[in-house]
Amino acid sequence: MFSRFRRRILKPYQNSEYVIRRKAETLFYFCLSFASLMPLFMLVYWVWIPHRLPMALPPMIASMVLGILGLAILATGKIYAAGQGIAIFSMVIIIAAQFTKLAGDYFTAYSTFIYLFAIPILIIGLFGRRRYIIPVYAMMIAANLLFYFLLNPRISGEYLVAAQVGLMTSLIALTITATLLFLLRNIMDSALAEVERTSSSMNRFVPTEFLQLLNRRNIHEVGLGDHAEHEMTILFADIRNFTGISEALTPSDNFSFINDYLSVMGPIIRENGGFIDKYIGDAILALFFKPADAARAAVAMQAMLQRFNEQFIDGIFPQIKIGIGIHTGRLMLGTIGEVRRMENTVISDSVNVASRVEHLTKKLGASILITGAALSQIENSEHKTRLVDIVKLRGKSTDIDIFEILDMYPEETQLAYLAYADELHGAIVSIKNNQSHEATEKLRSLKLKNSADNAISYHLQKIAKLALLERSRKNS
Repeated sequence: MFSRFRRRILKPYQNSEYVIRRKAETLFYFCLSFASLMPLFMLVYWVWIPHRLPMALPPMIASMVLGILGLAILATGKIYAAGQGIAIFSMVIIIAAQFTKLAGDYFTAYSTFIYLFAIPILIIGLFGRRRYIIPVYAMMIAANLLFYFLLNPRISGEYLVAAQVGLMTSLIALTITATLLFLLRNIMDSALAEVERTSSSMNRFVPTEFLQLLNRRNIHEVGLGDHAEHEMTILFADIRNFTGISEALTPSDNFSFINDYLSVMGPIIRENGGFIDKYIGDAILALFFKPADAARAAVAMQAMLQRFNEQFIDGIFPQIKIGIGIHTGRLMLGTIGEVRRMENTVISDSVNVASRVEHLTKKLGASILITGAALSQIENSEHKTRLVDIVKLRGKSTDIDIFEILDMYPEETQLAYLAYADELHGAIVSIKNNQSHEATEKLRSLKLKNSADNAISYHLQKIAKLALLERSRKNS
């Protein structure tokens, strides 16, 4: 029951930064102690010193209510409002309790409440804004001085000396508390700012989404061997002939070129709900929670590539093409390495499939290829596609349908490809069924319709190679 109550109060801070979560948890227990311990103190007064109960009861009841209100404000997600509110109202309670003594009981004027005067400063320093420490300190000092000057005419002798000692002790304690707390907050805030900068820097190396998939709040919680299994969509993008391009550039130009390219592609992946798992040289391995997001990102990346070639290259670097492969499947995310050197990675046959699908873009002359497993989870009307191959990848027992996304092509090219998409589909099925003659006739007919279609040329060449291999096998 208590755990459920605690989770309910602290629910707004589940996804907050580590420091805020810890502050909220500490403030929760602080407010809870106000609300739960005051009835116990009332009982002690009632049993042990009942003649003091009338004087102690009002501030105790007020403190109990204050704890309950603090929990209520904390549950709304306003941690600083809760901390500052508790500090201000506790200050009012302490001052009001102190000033009630002016009606009598002068000899206990300072002795009873002197140790409580620093509480509002401590609360504001720990749970409020740093800039409020000095104002709260000034108000407590002013209240102390006012109380002393109102009390001074009514007492003399030993009681006056006791009041003077109490005043000085209280002022010294408040000053030391405020000074140390202010300096401590300066140090803490600077340290926390540095921690946040470090954490932000770490997030550039380890994606936040990766930590969330491992059910970890921050990088400090990740350990060697942590892993999780999810169904995700893998996007693999690679620059065509990058080795040849890089050989023509200096090392400095190589890094400038690749960073310019990645700086325009990375945001597209994030804007479409994905995250980059790693860079493999010039290649990008990105993960998405939805196949539709990956497909949209791929189309946007190809569109950005056109602008990149026109605007960013500016004659300094050669124009480039990229191939993108998309596949959906189960994968394992986790950490590998050893204690002093770890890295995040994904281990899955699905990643290998996405990489091989991307490799097929070179053979088919396509820009974006997507497997049937991924395409089946996207609404048909969202993208224009056509089947371009049916393959059995090494190590796979089932065939994989390979589709080409046509959205980035000019409208007339899309219409031309779609006009004979069913015929191309039939030819590919014939190849798969070892009906080479029938497939060749269909493909030659399609070649007359569009001689520039790389997919048609690829399949004609593949049939020719298979025929040559068959003749070589028979002759041997």
